[in-house]
Formats: sequence, structure tokens, C-alpha cells
Amino acid sequence: MRFLEVIVVLLSVALVMNLSISKSRRKGTSPLILMAIFTTLLHLLIEGYRWQMVPSYLLLGLFTLIRNRESQKTATVVISIIWTFSLLLPATVPVVKLPKPTGPFKVGTAIFHWTDTTRTEWFTEEPGDLRKMMIQLWYPANNNSRNKASPYIDHIDLRAQAIGDRVGLPSFMLDHLNLVKTHSFIEASPIESKELFPLIIFSHGLGGMRNQNTVLMEELASTGYAVVAMDHPYDANMTIFPPNSEASAERIADYRSAIPEGTADSIWLKIRNRQLDTRIADVLFILQQLETVDTPLLSRINFQQIGIAGHSFGGATAVLSAMQDHRFKAAVALDGWFVPFAIPDAEAKMDVPFLYLGQMSWKSWNEQRHRHYLDLIMSQSGENAYHLSIRGSKHYDYADMPLFSPIMQILGLVGFPDGRKMVKIVNQSTLQFFNQFVRGNTTIDFSNLRFSSSIQIRRGSATSS
Repeated sequence: MRFLEVIVVLLSVALVMNLSISKSRRKGTSPLILMAIFTTLLHLLIEGYRWQMVPSYLLLGLFTLIRNRESQKTATVVISIIWTFSLLLPATVPVVKLPKPTGPFKVGTAIFHWTDTTRTEWFTEEPGDLRKMMIQLWYPANNNSRNKASPYIDHIDLRAQAIGDRVGLPSFMLDHLNLVKTHSFIEASPIESKELFPLIIFSHGLGGMRNQNTVLMEELASTGYAVVAMDHPYDANMTIFPPNSEASAERIADYRSAIPEGTADSIWLKIRNRQLDTRIADVLFILQQLETVDTPLLSRINFQQIGIAGHSFGGATAVLSAMQDHRFKAAVALDGWFVPFAIPDAEAKMDVPFLYLGQMSWKSWNEQRHRHYLDLIMSQSGENAYHLSIRGSKHYDYADMPLFSPIMQILGLVGFPDGRKMVKIVNQSTLQFFNQFVRGNTTIDFSNLRFSSSIQIRRGSATSS
């Protein structure tokens, strides 16, 4: 909960206690109500309205109506119910404060809209529709108070429904996400440094979005990395393009990657592999753009030090991209989903260091196929292949979701008992891995990670060719 929200709730506690006293002994009701009204107005002005505080607003109105009356049983019951909700809702669906990056640098961020003129968009039927992408950069930045903190999610009025459909929540429960601030500053200037920034590319999963692992992006950037993530259009839950000369409003690419149940396995694999090919082309296009387009990172990236990471389908994207393009020095799959792989068993190996960080098992029909490819990669990729299984975790534990509400665990979307510890595990292991194999400046030892008692570690054993 935010500071003024806490004060409003505490004042409501004081008012409930005050009104529970008989009228003849009751003192200070009016000053308490005035303080509550004043604090609520400040909260609305400074912090902003959110629906979770509605019971507190309603409670204040009831206090005003009955301040000089003897408390009756019906009124007491009503007040008690509303008071309970006024305490529970803000606490269970909070405006979360994201963990602060641990690195020495401030973090800058910038968003770009790029069009790949060499590819047509296969998700649409519009003739001549070119592949368009939204890109976000994070990087070490100078501390400048003139730069505003970036919101966690933009265009929440457009995104809430799509995100809610994806995770099984009504859209109104997500409206408050536009109040969550990141530790990234919009278009802040990058730090001056003699050394170029190593680069990490991130790919989201089906129905995900470029900022779903913002906490990890900020952690990497705060330690000196340039990080770039994209919305893969029509794979992302929603991609929002800026208006152009032909349209005054934002243009939207909705989620179109679902495959109907009952589709033959051969057709299913063909579709998924075409999607993977499109995603890999997205990744390579971004690499090309970063070398040539005017961004805060132009001429600031070390293209000899590139890593790639991804969550779920993005994990598969990261692995296949690293298999195909030798510019990638290391690859990380965050609970990567390898079911769509359609490669010969002998080719299921990594020629660069590989980290798989994920749940103990996928409780679904596709676990056997997924495990087949994961085991092949681990057995055929050498001693720099690492598989870290996190006890109790679930698929969305490997994004930012466990930070946002205890409701996520009740709904079964996340499973690790402590969301902030889970995020630290992801951050520490990913950062240590890239420091070792992209920067080459540390010795990796996952057994020394904090919370290592929650981690089962497996290491590849084959001799790399």
C-alpha cells in the first residue's frame, strides 16, 4: 500500500473504534472525520484513485452520516463489513513498489517503433503489410532529475482486458497497474564509459509483453548491460503502435497465436515453427537496427558480447536464435517451452553456454516432449549447460507476476512462497550467468546463490565440440 493509503486506512480504524463507543462517552469524532477527509483528498490528488480504495471512501461517507448518532446493530454490521473490505482490498491488490536494482548505475529507458521493410506480416491478410515492432531499451544512465520514471505498463485502458483474459482476471482488477512506477527514467542519457555495453536481448512468451520482466531488465542495466526487449506482434497479448499520418489513434496488434483445439499435430508443429522463425527474424532484425539506427545506444554496444534470454516460448526463441547465430555468446531460458521444437535429436545441443531456469516439471500433456528436448540439450551441450529447477515454482514465477499480489498464488498462477525471493533467484542466477559467459569477469557458482536450498542444480556433462 502507498503511504497516504495507509494513513487513510489507519484513520478508518480509529473512527471504527471511536464509533463503537457509546455516544455519551464518544469524543473527537468530528476532528477524526476532518482528518480522514483531508488525508483522503490528499491521497486522491497525489497518489490517485484506485478501485481497491472504494470501500474506504464509502466508509468515510458513512462515518460522516452517523458521527453524532448512537451506533445501532445494523449500522455496526454494515460498517464492519465495509471496514473489512477497506483493509483487505488495498493489501491484497496493492500498488506494488518494485525491487530496486542492485547495480551501481541508474537506469534509462527508451521506446522505438521500427518497421522491417524486408518482411511482410504473415499474421494479417493486408497486402503489403510489413512487419512492425515496438522495442524498449534499458541501459546504464546518468542521474538526472528532469527525466520522469517510466510507468510499468502504458495504455492500461487498452491493455487491461487483454492481460485479464490471459491470466483469468476481470480487467478492472488490473486498472491500478498504471500507477506502478519503475526504476527506469525515460530517455535519460547513457553514462559516459570507455567500455562499450554488453548486450542482452529478451523475448517474451505467447501472450506476454516486452516489459513482463522489467525487474530483471533493470537489474541487468544497473550493472552495466544494454538490454532490449520487443513485443512480438500478434504473439504478444497486445502490441500498441503510435498513430501515423493515416490514423489519429493508436493502432493495435491483438493476440492471434492461439491454435484451435483438435488441430493435427503435424499442422500444429508447422504453425509453431513458422512463429518461431518469425520471432528469430525479429531478434536478428533488432540486432541490425541497433547497429545503424539513432538510439541512445548507437555506437555504445559491444557486439562481441551478446547474450539472449526469453520466457516460455521466448525461451525457445532464445535457444534457437543462439543455435543459428554465433554472435550470441550465451542463452538463458526462463521456464522455456521446448514442445514446439522440430529439430533432429542430434542437433538439440548448444555450442554456447546455456542456462535453463524453471519449475520442477510441467504438469500438462506436453511434459514428455518438452523434457525430451531439454534432456538432449543438457546431455549434448557440455559442462557449461546448467539446469536450475526451483522447488514450488510455477510458470509465471519467472516473470514479474509474483510481485504483484498474493491473489496470484491463490489463483495458482504462481507457486513459490515468497515472490520477492523468487525474483531475486531469477535476477541473481541470470546476472551471474551472463557475467561469466558474456562479460567473462566472474566465476560461476550457483551453489552459492542466496536461497540455494530452494534450487536443484543439474549440469551438462558432454564434451563440447
